[in-house]
Amino acid sequence: MYLSRLFLMAILIFSTIQALSQSYPVKPVKIIVPYAPGGTGDILARLVAQKLAQQLGQSFLIENKTGAGGLIGYGVVARSAPDGYNLIAMSNSYTMFPSLYGEHLDWNIETDIIPISLYGRASFALIVNPIKNYKSTQDLIRQAKMKPDEISYGTPGTGSLHHVFTALLSEITGVSMIHIPYKGASEALNAVLANGVDWAFVALPTITGQLNNERMRVIAVTSDARFPLIPKVPTLRESGINMSVSNWFGLGAPKGTPPETIAILNKQISDAVKSPDVSARMKEMGAEGISNNSADFAQMINNDIRVWTKVIKEAGIKN
Repeated sequence: MYLSRLFLMAILIFSTIQALSQSYPVKPVKIIVPYAPGGTGDILARLVAQKLAQQLGQSFLIENKTGAGGLIGYGVVARSAPDGYNLIAMSNSYTMFPSLYGEHLDWNIETDIIPISLYGRASFALIVNPIKNYKSTQDLIRQAKMKPDEISYGTPGTGSLHHVFTALLSEITGVSMIHIPYKGASEALNAVLANGVDWAFVALPTITGQLNNERMRVIAVTSDARFPLIPKVPTLRESGINMSVSNWFGLGAPKGTPPETIAILNKQISDAVKSPDVSARMKEMGAEGISNNSADFAQMINNDIRVWTKVIKEAGIKN
């Protein structure tokens, strides 16, 4: 009898989600991308949005809303109506906000956005302009030790994963370098190409179309294994620096969004990243399509907050 009730309950829940999926979405869904166009977060969000539109038969519109390292875009969604029509493209940088902004906000970073699901992950490349003559990461570190506070690096902004990760690199290697924050990942990349800064970490999907660019040299990748498109380039660990990192990307919604809507979006994201076309496109760009459930995503964010809070505090990074 007990098993029969459980079975009937499961059928009822499934039927409810199916019925809701026929009514949601009934109008275009807006996805706020809190970063500038052209960066990995923007590229992957657009790829997933296009697939969700195909699967659900409704438009998923991307709106770039930049500023304060992405905080402005998140705030817009946190204060939006929790009806499933205002979503946020999330990334690792979100987990740096509690340390950088603390209580100086009119919304709660840790509770006012519901994580729906991951949809992608990508590692970084350490790039330099060939004119600098850095042939390896060790060349770069050696020069930084010889010229303290003269070697410069660009990032998408103060408190971005790029910035915090570089702070960790500086701590491990014992070097001090000049941080030049930009308004987005594409600006930091262009600064290297124009020889405006010595180097930068850039997400692999941002540069896969420029691997033959004569104004750029990749001297390391931050993944655990080498990147297939540039197999001769070593990882940071292979270069003698015991660290690795990747940037995750996912979708979130305002607190109070109906659980049924979260469940629909979660399933649709899972289907999207498993689809052959999206999976192949992500691999071509140097990214990986992944998904998880809302609870696991939330736990992952909490774990990341603890890790990066420690790094930010020890590095003395302030907004």
